[in-house]
Amino acid sequence: MTTRFHAWACATLLAAFVSVAGLYSVVNPLFEAPDEIWHYEYVRWLAEGHGLPRPADVGTAPWRQEGSQPPLYYLLAAVLTLPFSTENAATAIRYNPHAAVGQPAAVDNKNVMVHGAAERWPWHGVILAAHVARFFSVVLGGVTLFCTYQIARTLHPRSRSIPLMAALLVAANPQFLFISAAVSNDNLVTACCAAGLWLLVHLLGHTSPPSLAQLAGLGLISGGAALSKVSGLALLGLAGLALFWLAWRKWSLRQFLWQGSVVVAVALLVAGWWYWRNWQLYGDPLGLAAMFAVLPGRGDPLTLAQALTLAPGVWRSYWAVFGWFNVVADEWLYGLYTFLAGMGVFGFIIRLWRHRSKWKPGQAGQWLLLAIWIGVMVLLVVRWAQISYPQGRLLFPAIGAVAIMLATGLANWLPARGQSIGVWALAGLLLPAALIAPWRWIAPAYRPPPLLPAETVVPNPLGVTFANEVVLRGARWKTGELRPGDSLEVTLFWEALRPQTVDYSVFVHLLDENEIIQVQRDSYPAGGTRPTSEWPIDAVVPDRHRLALPAVLPAPTRLRIDVGLYDFATGQRLPIHDGMGGPNDAITVGSATVLPVPPGQRQPIYINFGDQIALVDYHFDRWLITSGETLTVTLHWEALVTPQRDYVVFVHLLLPPDAVWAQHDAMPQDGARPTSTWVRGERVEDRYTLAVPPTAPPGLYAVEIGLYDPDTGARLTVNLDDAGVRLGQVR
Repeated sequence: MTTRFHAWACATLLAAFVSVAGLYSVVNPLFEAPDEIWHYEYVRWLAEGHGLPRPADVGTAPWRQEGSQPPLYYLLAAVLTLPFSTENAATAIRYNPHAAVGQPAAVDNKNVMVHGAAERWPWHGVILAAHVARFFSVVLGGVTLFCTYQIARTLHPRSRSIPLMAALLVAANPQFLFISAAVSNDNLVTACCAAGLWLLVHLLGHTSPPSLAQLAGLGLISGGAALSKVSGLALLGLAGLALFWLAWRKWSLRQFLWQGSVVVAVALLVAGWWYWRNWQLYGDPLGLAAMFAVLPGRGDPLTLAQALTLAPGVWRSYWAVFGWFNVVADEWLYGLYTFLAGMGVFGFIIRLWRHRSKWKPGQAGQWLLLAIWIGVMVLLVVRWAQISYPQGRLLFPAIGAVAIMLATGLANWLPARGQSIGVWALAGLLLPAALIAPWRWIAPAYRPPPLLPAETVVPNPLGVTFANEVVLRGARWKTGELRPGDSLEVTLFWEALRPQTVDYSVFVHLLDENEIIQVQRDSYPAGGTRPTSEWPIDAVVPDRHRLALPAVLPAPTRLRIDVGLYDFATGQRLPIHDGMGGPNDAITVGSATVLPVPPGQRQPIYINFGDQIALVDYHFDRWLITSGETLTVTLHWEALVTPQRDYVVFVHLLLPPDAVWAQHDAMPQDGARPTSTWVRGERVEDRYTLAVPPTAPPGLYAVEIGLYDPDTGARLTVNLDDAGVRLGQVR
């Protein structure tokens, strides 16, 4: 009866998981998961017969850094997608150049990719191939869930409830569902690690030595993990620890050497060739040199304090951070998971203490193995944080171990006969959250605003035609009181005169009386969700833009609102006729008055440089300068940690696109306050003077700042980008 119950329960959970993960894969637009487009491009590269990546491909191939990854996932997905043509890749795969990657506070442009009619049902070509690869990932997620249930059964052979609770903590984790519904090698390495952990827990629970078939299977799984992702190599180390434990119980070094040799030999047969190939091609068996030739890394290793500042983001993204780390859930959801995890951890500690004298050596080894595996994954994430940006999904190879420990701890709070109630209670908490996530947080991030009928009467009619292609019918903007630090919302109403083949970008500029652009907003229409190539004829496209006024904006002032269209690939603006007999490439749709901020109410700015230093305020001593004069820029810094290096500040005066006409590089306060002397929370005022040469041509100049390590030249990044930050413009 117990066996039948577990078979029924496991099958039901698997069916539910595949259904819900399939829902995620359909609701989440293609390639809107971390690095998913590059994972798929690797699959497509192999399916089209290009072969495994070589050094000449690094930096030029469409898979970016993912081509440095071990290839097993991509090879399997390529085989599955071979029957489908990819000839429509150029039209189906389009990037959004204005995407807000890693910026959950952004109000729009959550989409890294441009979405349109090509993704609608019925799928074909690249779209169909990508969905097949996604379903392959869903199946791998099911393998992880199945193995988690079986591990929990092995550890709790007399319990019906704890295996169910553990499986629920995996199956109803929105982040696990989200990643399982994406094209990503995370899914294969997670499945391999879950299978390997199941086999190791099984072996530790028996007194008889492993059979040759079991050892070969362990080597096969370990090799599969290592050929899926570099972090999968850790499974081979865990297998070595488990085999050592088994041999130690028998006091047999010969047993350990024999068993270890079999496992390592099989693993080498499966994955060794890949690491040898990397060594021959790159001089690096792990292939990390090829990865970081493309992937921007950190300039300096993290200190412990800096690593701790990243922990909340890792924790949240273990449960529910979607998109490209830019779509977050409501706070109550994170509170729910934190509460459940806290109860699980404390319950598990209490259970350990109560049963400390009852565990047999085999049981102790099983639980110790799970704890070590979780610790190894945490250490790998900390190590990754030293060189790049960590996410909670990197802990998923240990998701089964985490879920089993939490389920064991949660069950500890319940009487034995009441644990079935705990299963239903946990399901009642977790399943609704998992089911609403696609509709509550994911889909709205990419949903375009509804089109309006062509006969719609729009506010402030304009009727301006751009290149005989597109008409700006009208515009609406806030006419009330504005102050520095506020946001101005401008809604444009467009209509296409004919089908468009180019995705044009919209620019909205706010210019002051001196013709200086104080605020600029560039985007595909409707926050990236209504590209011009998808516009129908005889419909009005509403296009909202939110422009944040700088906290340091000189006020009072009157800002002119200028609007235009341009081709991002070429920078070429679409010409218009302004109605006054002359050509132009921008139209003034209106203006907005900005009043001064009352004393003591000024809103601070906050620009984070590499989680080490923040710019919290700045000002220029003038906005109009002439050749031969100087411009003084005052910066106000705040130390987020105690920096370990003495960074140099650079201040550039740029004539777009990138001509530097004046420059001042120095350590803060001309070297009197190097950043290594700052303490966390300290604020430092810092002035820089730019001498404008007499030969500088007239024009609109941008003031750009940043920080860099003088020894390496590596800049501190802002939003994963090491480009300088443009504070404002002067004329």
